[in-house]
Amino acid sequence: MRVTPLGIGGWISNPWIGNVSLILEVGGSRILIDAGEGTYRALRTCGFNVNDIDLVLITHRHGDHFMGLSTLALYARSLGKMLRVYGPRDVDIPKLFDALGIPQYLPVIDFHPIDPSPEPLTVIIQHEYKVLAVASDHTVPTLAYRIEDSNGNCIVYSSDTRPSENILNLAKGCTLLIHETSGNPGTEDASHQHGHSTTDEAVQIAKKAGVRYLMPIHYYVESPIISNTEGVKLILPIPCTPVDLEKLK
Repeated sequence: MRVTPLGIGGWISNPWIGNVSLILEVGGSRILIDAGEGTYRALRTCGFNVNDIDLVLITHRHGDHFMGLSTLALYARSLGKMLRVYGPRDVDIPKLFDALGIPQYLPVIDFHPIDPSPEPLTVIIQHEYKVLAVASDHTVPTLAYRIEDSNGNCIVYSSDTRPSENILNLAKGCTLLIHETSGNPGTEDASHQHGHSTTDEAVQIAKKAGVRYLMPIHYYVESPIISNTEGVKLILPIPCTPVDLEKLK
């Protein structure tokens, strides 16, 4: 199992780091997690193409996680490819495509709606992997995902969220937690108001869940300040730089 960050920023962040989007390689499959603005360009820059995507997991309807799906659809249609997409039920792909003037591209999207739940839901089971989802604590319905492979590795991606017991439970015993860190220590009230977590809170979730590695993600303009990580190893994400879970053991 290998994860490659395509983008690591929030909606307003350094333009060079892009909106959050991840490619997860599990056996011979590639899963795209979130598709914010600029995902297609990031995908190609990092050595992937739309033809490589077997599954798309959208966490919520905010533009920095969802807007890039339209460009992926354009290229998918030119390649004669369907995009199998999972996400919260209120991710309104027809409305997005209509607003952009491309409703004719909807047929390439095979959308599977999910109703966010506090209890983990099994989204899909394949020979090489299993995907589970649970509700995050954000300002709109949002999903956190756990992907497990057949070798016992697993990754959890929190998406945008306040500190959440749901995500803590989802991440228990996992190898890597990719958790948003939109705020620095001392900004808890402002972060929570907008449905986000601070770096310290992400570290605490990782420790309580017993994960071995934490990847902080979803930075805004200020660089993240991370401390008190004893017991959890940090992996700082770099766009286009893969992290191989087998090599982390």
